[in-house]
Amino acid sequence: MLISLTLLLWRLCRHFTIMFSSERLTVPEYVSRLQTRRSGSAEPKAVSPGVHADVQAVLDISLPALRSAIKTLKSARDTCDVEETRRAIAETFQLVEEAWVLPTVGRQVAEEICNRIRLDGGLELLLQLLHTPAGEITHESAKLLEQILVSENRDYVARMGLGVILNLSREQEDAQLARSVSGILEHMFKHTEETSVKLMSNGALDALLFWCRGTDPTVLRHCAVALANCAMYGGHRCHRMMIEKQAAEWLFPLAFSKEDELIRFHACLAVAVLATNREIEKEVVKSGTLDLVEPFIASLDPDEFARSLLDSADCMQGRTAADLQHLLPLLDGTRPEGKCIAAFYFCVETSIKSRQRNTKIFQEIGAVQSLKRIAMYSSNGTACSLAKRALGMMGEDVPRRILPCVPNWKHCEVQTWLQQIGFSSYCDRFQELQVDGDLLLNITDQDLSTDLNMTAGLTRKRFLRDLRVLKTYANYSTCDPNNMADWLAEVDPSLRQYTYGLVQSGVGRNNIQNLTDQQLQHDCHIQNGVHRAKILAVNRGPAKPCFTDAQPSGPDVFISYRRTTGSQLASLLKVHLQVRGFSVFIDVEKLEAGKFKEKLIQSVQRARNFILVLSANALDKCMGDTAMKDWVHKEIVTALDGKKNIVPVTDNFVWPDPMSLPEDMRSILNFNGIKWSHEYQEATIEKILRFLKGNPCPDQADSLEGSKEQKQKHKSSV
Repeated sequence: MLISLTLLLWRLCRHFTIMFSSERLTVPEYVSRLQTRRSGSAEPKAVSPGVHADVQAVLDISLPALRSAIKTLKSARDTCDVEETRRAIAETFQLVEEAWVLPTVGRQVAEEICNRIRLDGGLELLLQLLHTPAGEITHESAKLLEQILVSENRDYVARMGLGVILNLSREQEDAQLARSVSGILEHMFKHTEETSVKLMSNGALDALLFWCRGTDPTVLRHCAVALANCAMYGGHRCHRMMIEKQAAEWLFPLAFSKEDELIRFHACLAVAVLATNREIEKEVVKSGTLDLVEPFIASLDPDEFARSLLDSADCMQGRTAADLQHLLPLLDGTRPEGKCIAAFYFCVETSIKSRQRNTKIFQEIGAVQSLKRIAMYSSNGTACSLAKRALGMMGEDVPRRILPCVPNWKHCEVQTWLQQIGFSSYCDRFQELQVDGDLLLNITDQDLSTDLNMTAGLTRKRFLRDLRVLKTYANYSTCDPNNMADWLAEVDPSLRQYTYGLVQSGVGRNNIQNLTDQQLQHDCHIQNGVHRAKILAVNRGPAKPCFTDAQPSGPDVFISYRRTTGSQLASLLKVHLQVRGFSVFIDVEKLEAGKFKEKLIQSVQRARNFILVLSANALDKCMGDTAMKDWVHKEIVTALDGKKNIVPVTDNFVWPDPMSLPEDMRSILNFNGIKWSHEYQEATIEKILRFLKGNPCPDQADSLEGSKEQKQKHKSSV
């Protein structure tokens, strides 16, 4: 009875919300009859096997209305009644949407309803309706399909309707359809690696990257999540295809966006996942998008972010165990960006799951141990803090951070480490034998068995696994003057565990190329033959090219912009130029902001070209700035003094009175600029390229005429 009353009140609220929302499907007034049905008395029914009683109570009310809507949809399809078809789609949409937002049981109810739509033939009908010439029906069918793509329905679409989805994705210019199709692709990229490869090979990735240039927040959100899903579920083949299509670069505008935290988060998640693939890691780093991850995550509060998800029907139920397992490679990987965003994700999910009383899910998938490892070993403050916070919210013991300088450990530090990794029962024996950091780093399987009474073979393997992790994270600076640790990590992060053995044997960067396989095995104690082969292969490989002064030392282009109004355009310009082979510098927020600001002026001085993004009110802070405290002002003056090739790009910009600007930057108004066209980005970029090459064409005069006339008016009025 309580569930029925809650549902009744919720539906009334949603009914009035939908009435005044332009983004919802039009729902007919007769839907209110469902409320009357729900308020009436009904005989108690048997609960279906495996279904919670509260879930069954809601389904007993909703399923009859769903069957009626699907029956109407079938008859309307047969009679080609467009209006009746739209009414049936709208009623089904409302039933699904209301199920997703139900507290506690929402996911179970929604999945049952979505599966029932497929079992009753509704999913097949929707795929057929997506072929109809009536644009309204296509749009509304796509919107409903987006809402019902649970696991089993994704299976059906992958088998029976993938061609339909691909055809829709080719309608890239249809802004209304893009909202739904991008959402459908978001779900389908979660299906299987094979499905993701089929989608990407047939243009779905091209569509997403095209939509990434737009401004519609709904489409951008779907694109960001779709690309994150593609990276997480698509596997190595999809990763390679994403790099070939320069997806890492196109994620930059999404991760750089100031409008929507969900867009930024999923763009950062996508690029962090790509960076875990060692095969493409260098290309991902080169894109520059990875630099945005940690500063963004450090600026967020997990509880506030979780509350924002609760307002979204797509996210309020949190992620399934299968979804969360895909985050574990980020937690266990070597990239600090991946650790940060995964630890943050688990904080958010813990906040959601605690409301559902389901925090045991994190122990079941193995996330707790990975989080504890970060809390103990990670030198990254953001990742360590988030891991500890997640563990605390899960009700788990939060381990203390281990001192990183392991070679200098005393007996007490070894004892603490043993306790935190679950080997407290061996503390007395380690203490009795006075095992310190030096001895710990040299312990072998035989030592554990004969001297430390660790008789069980699996126990020794578990201990040695934890010891390898410790060796990988340890700080060897006090005994490693040649920084062999970083050299090994560049070859393969897992090789860092051999640092102490190499250093103790007197190996440095100046003599490692002379080592033999036998010396690595017997003197340096590297028993893994594959690892020895990797080290030897690097030694015998070709030397890295030596960069001379003749090569360019600075970026091709420096982009100056006003952060409050020009971020989106600046990020788009960066990507457009970068994918065309230009090296581009753009000021992004770094954690070490002080040092970074000092390098800004040097970057302007070293750059060949200077693009000035003149967005709305871009020069307002320069007015009266005689002390040159504004950074845009400083950048412009530096470019003028350095006689750089300056290319202003205007977007909703009104040219100011020259006399309102400081004299040292006033001449910037004399440069010919280019008016940005969002609809014709490629054409605008071609004009910019001609300016960068120093040969602007006559056809650009039309785009500049308005700005010149405006400047002339200012001059004549002075």
